[in-house]
Amino acid sequence: MTFPDLLKKVEGARAETLPALLPELFKGMYEAALLDTETEALFQAVKKKTGVSVGALRKDWARYRTTWEEKARQETAPSLTPEAFEAAQELSKDPALLHKAIETIGGLGVVGEQENRGLLYLALLSAKSQTPISVLVKGRSSSGKSFLVSNALKLIPPRGYYELSSMSSKALVYTDLDFSHRHLVLYEEDGLQSEDVLYLIRSLLSEGQIRYLTVEKNGSGKLVAREITRPGPTGLITTMTKGLTKEDNETRTFSLYMDDSKEHTLRVVAALAEREALGTRSEVDLRPWHALYEALPQAEVIVPFAPHITRLLESKDLPEDLTRLRRDFVRYLTLVKVITRLHHARRETQGDCLVATLEDYALAYHLAARPMARSVHTISPQALALARAVGEVHALKVEKAQEKGGSEESVVVYAKELAKHLRWAKRTVHKWLDQAEAAELIDINKDGNRLAIRPLEGARLEEESFRLLPEPEKLAQELGEGGSYIHPITGKSCVLYPSETACTFSPKTPTNNVQNDGNHRARYVHERAREEEKSPLEEEKTRAQGEAPSLSQKTEERARTVHPPRARSGWREV
Repeated sequence: MTFPDLLKKVEGARAETLPALLPELFKGMYEAALLDTETEALFQAVKKKTGVSVGALRKDWARYRTTWEEKARQETAPSLTPEAFEAAQELSKDPALLHKAIETIGGLGVVGEQENRGLLYLALLSAKSQTPISVLVKGRSSSGKSFLVSNALKLIPPRGYYELSSMSSKALVYTDLDFSHRHLVLYEEDGLQSEDVLYLIRSLLSEGQIRYLTVEKNGSGKLVAREITRPGPTGLITTMTKGLTKEDNETRTFSLYMDDSKEHTLRVVAALAEREALGTRSEVDLRPWHALYEALPQAEVIVPFAPHITRLLESKDLPEDLTRLRRDFVRYLTLVKVITRLHHARRETQGDCLVATLEDYALAYHLAARPMARSVHTISPQALALARAVGEVHALKVEKAQEKGGSEESVVVYAKELAKHLRWAKRTVHKWLDQAEAAELIDINKDGNRLAIRPLEGARLEEESFRLLPEPEKLAQELGEGGSYIHPITGKSCVLYPSETACTFSPKTPTNNVQNDGNHRARYVHERAREEEKSPLEEEKTRAQGEAPSLSQKTEERARTVHPPRARSGWREV
């Protein structure tokens, strides 16, 4: 149906016949893919014939379009067969499930960003809980933010999220879409610039629903009040190029930072070249992952060791203004619970509740410890790099000033000098200055029209110096328990030793991987040494009680403590 055909259709329209006409009219408009000017001309013609306002017609059209687009998107999703649910059950029994999810997103084309892949996947799964996790993905333009998000979404069935590029100020109120237990995905924060949109989204995230009171005309033309309710809970995922956004948004989300280094860019380019050289790419079967999402149990999760985490928080160097930790800690426990639900086929129950294990804590730790520490300390890798550059440039300028008889107090650093030193664009330097100052890494003052920047004495400039959550091994020691788990990023088997410490943040380089292997070997040698250093009295006591178990037997017993062999029954399709 063309635009002239649609104009003819409204010639005989009347106010009383419009409700029956609109569905047919909107269907024709949707199929004809009208220009915006044609749509407006059509609405003006309807207004002339019926007296209905153009604003009301726009709202009805927006509802119709979003509903049909959502329906079309869900119809294109792969159908879930019994075989897919069987494969999902096997995934739930697999200790390497999270590692496989991260590798699957990599198989879709994402290079690096393993930590971000895993956290995004868990955040998307959290939509099925009562406290969905919201995420801000930050990085320079062209750093792959949208590509990362779009590929993580492929492991989630379409009904688990709703994608938007932008929205009108009241779209969330008037749309017919169901936002309950799903994520809103906006590919640029520019779509959240309206204060009305921001307020509605914050209400949806914090209060779990939108309650909006408006005034509308009834059938007789009289203005009446109407309350519109849009239930949640709902999560938000959006991408942005800023280092910081409004505090109300920051404290409601996890901030993930893309690796926009030169080295990583070269790895991405090399991977693109290799892909082109190979030609076709093997298809990834996403149906088991969709089935896994659908089959996640809605059972409550008990985290018995939660009080121990709070006692072990590394709070010595935390900032005084720490209220956001109240939300961040809940988000972290939600991650632990999501992992427990993912592995529900291998978890014990207590009544109707699943019980989280040290394995679940360790998996969440290796994905979220670094982002959570960044959030609490308001830092990013880029801000730290900028602060280090300030110190380096300042030291060089001080040396030159002293050679000429000048004083250190008069030396300042300017953004232009930092851009040259870091080989960044000047606008990129300005983007991260605010965050570096907020984290008390540098001092900024005005020098005419320029910013005079100085390093702060004693500022911590290495990410490893920012801590918050206790290492899994430290928590295991506190609990007097052990166990084993598959590292979500490396895929290697890790063993929890109650009296030892091990890897902290996830390895990022081959060098760290080698160091990690060395740590495991060192712990093995240390354990053997402890066995050999037993006193004669202890050896006699051991012989009296029977042959002492070997190290491998002890490891297996610890693993059984955290991962009892009995699998839960009751797998069902949801």
